[in-house]
Order: sequence, then structure tokens, then C-alpha cells
Amino acid sequence: MKQSRLVLRMVFAILLIGTQSTGAGSESLPPVEAGRWEEVVKEEFNELQLLQPPLWREDNPDDATPFSDNGTFFRKKNPAFTPPSGYRISAPLGKNGLLAIESYSRIKKDPKSLFDIVEDPAHPGNRVLRIASPEHTDGTILHTGALGSRYQICARVGYMNFGTGEGDNGYSGGERGGPWVDSDATEENGFYFGAIYRSKPMPHNNIFAHHQRILFIDSDNNKEGWTAIWDPGKEEFVKSGAHPVMMVAVDGRGEETEEYGPPFLSYAAGKWQESGKILAVDAYKKDTWYTVCFTRMDNRISIKISGDFRYGGNKTYEAIQKDTSRVFHFNDPHYWFLGDPHTNYYEGMMLVDDVALRIWKAK
Repeated sequence: MKQSRLVLRMVFAILLIGTQSTGAGSESLPPVEAGRWEEVVKEEFNELQLLQPPLWREDNPDDATPFSDNGTFFRKKNPAFTPPSGYRISAPLGKNGLLAIESYSRIKKDPKSLFDIVEDPAHPGNRVLRIASPEHTDGTILHTGALGSRYQICARVGYMNFGTGEGDNGYSGGERGGPWVDSDATEENGFYFGAIYRSKPMPHNNIFAHHQRILFIDSDNNKEGWTAIWDPGKEEFVKSGAHPVMMVAVDGRGEETEEYGPPFLSYAAGKWQESGKILAVDAYKKDTWYTVCFTRMDNRISIKISGDFRYGGNKTYEAIQKDTSRVFHFNDPHYWFLGDPHTNYYEGMMLVDDVALRIWKAK
């Protein structure tokens, strides 16, 4: 049953820019030649195997880019800037070590408070991975190494608890984004259903993240309600900060800003929207599982999410980008991850199951 949830069907048909459907038979990327997907990772978390003990090591913030944790961008703004002291865990996962857990915290807390194997609340007896950020200065992600030009990676993600855009928004109260951003962290709270970075994913400050993203599906529960969420029933956008699901290709042709990076190409209302508009395809429900897939076939990419949504009900949303020449650093190495990569924002937890990585093998 798990495998059937993960299958992303390859249909020999006309390539569309984006599709929206109610089932698993939605339009997808046709392969360039005959072949098959070869599964190289299948992690169901029923028997989690760490290849080495997860030991805390002292963090050494670097200045590899202007936006790194000790980057010149922050030191130019504030000559007295000093990154906080902290600690990291890196733990290879599974039999072949192609997946890994990365965590950051400013104190050496129990690693099980950041990631652990727990029972699936929807299916007793099934075990799943729990990823958590008990404090907004924590960060934990599940990630791969560098991927090739033809890959397909899927995962089930669910039971997210990262605020609602109201009240304390999932925080304890009073959290701020410093020392990198002097702002109220509680205004936004979220996580990544899945994302593609252009460098090895590790938890860092949020501005660094803005300059590493290539494509992603994420949520940002926000108090200001600046997200417009598509309601397919009413065929209109609803202004709301509650549980938005954003499907994004980062626009490499747009004007990049130091704080936010390049603008978004959002997929919503059945199409890619105008550059710079932050629009959500739908909203996720609490205590619900979603299947998320990223598929690359050379210079084309598909991002896809299926499940029971607030506005659209049971649906599959798939965004296919065939003009990847405009996608930010698309030809750089691709690294997949999910979770909370920010060490100065986001507080909450999520569950993960059925991670599968497949590589296309031509005949």
C-alpha cells in the first residue's frame, strides 16, 4: 500500500506547463526515451538504522557566501555582528546512507526532541519519522546528497503543527529572528513539504535559505494574511495566512534582493503566475497526510502534491516547468530536503513517511 502512494505515473502524452486534477492519473513528465525508474532509496521508518551515533558537534559559522551565518552581508550592516554559538548533528539514515538527518540547536538538547521514530496516528502499528523544532532557534531537515539530471523523489508528509497564522502562531511568545534579522519571528511560522537547493542542505539563517532555493513546496503561516490562497470551488483567491501551500519555481530572471533573494514564480489556479506574486495553490488540513513528489527529466521539472485540501478537497496539484532556463540556478547540482531549515524562525513539528528516490535508467 505504501508503494502505491508513492508512484508518480509516467504518461506518454503532450507536455503541459501545469496541470490540476483530482486523481493519480494527472499529466506528468514523459520520458525522453524508453527506460524505467530504478528505486535506489525506499525508507519506511519501520526499522530506522543510523549508520553512526548522532553526536553533537560544535558549530563553526562561516562566511562562504555573503548570507552565510557569519557572512559579510550581516557584518556590513552591523560591524558588531556575532553569530550565536550552537551545535549540529549529522546522522546518515537507512541502509545505504543516501538520506541524512541534519539538526541545529543552540544547546545540546536530547536529539529525540528534534527527530525520532513514532507511531503513525492515522495507521496504528506503522512507524514514521517525527521532525521537530521545539524552539525557533532549532532546525531539522531530512535530505539527500547531490542528485543527477533524471531523478524522482517522493515522500509522505503530514500532521504538521507550525501555527495557524493567528494568536501565538505556534510559538511560546516573544521570539525574534536575531541576530540575522531584527524582527518578530512569530509573524511567520512554517516548514517545507519538499525543496530543491543548489548546495548541501543544512539548517542556517533564513536569508541564506532564500539564496539557495531552486524549487520548493512550502507553507508559511502568517499573521498578516499576505498569502492569497486559490479556492477552486469559488474560482477566486482568498486572502489568508492559515496553512497556505505554495508551489514555487524561483525566478532567475527576476530582480534579486539581498534579504529575500530572487522573486517567486508561483503555481496556482491551474497555471504559473506572474513573477513576484506570492500565491498559494490551496491550504492544507490539520492531521492529514500529503504525498509530495519532485521529478526531473533533464531540463524539465515537475513538482506535485496530493491529498485532502481545505478548499479543493481530494486533489492532485502538479506544476510542470519546461522553461527551466528561467529557473534560478537550475543547472547547478540539485539537493532535496524537507523540514525546517531555519535557525532563527519556525517552531513546531511534522511527520514523514515513505521516502523513495528513483533514478531513470534508459534501456
